[in-house]
Amino acid sequence: MALWKLTPIDLLDPNWQASSHRGMAIVRAPDEAAARAAAAQAFDVATRFPPGTPVRVPPWTRDALVKAEAVEDQRYDPRGPTQVLEPPF
Repeated sequence: MALWKLTPIDLLDPNWQASSHRGMAIVRAPDEAAARAAAAQAFDVATRFPPGTPVRVPPWTRDALVKAEAVEDQRYDPRGPTQVLEPPF
């Protein structure tokens, strides 16, 4: 399975309020979409916002907010199920 490095692009975007993690993540997944979905499942949080303000959309599946790239890193085992490897839980 591939290793994916997901890197936040614009942390000033208010949609980051819908994430419990705002740093780089390493995800083991078969493809980019699965890596983004795993990160979203791990980090997305509900937000409270005042009426009349825009709804916050969790950022991990959005290309404009998170850069995804396949990486090779000997610190992480590419064998195993789809999983967020970094940050550790």
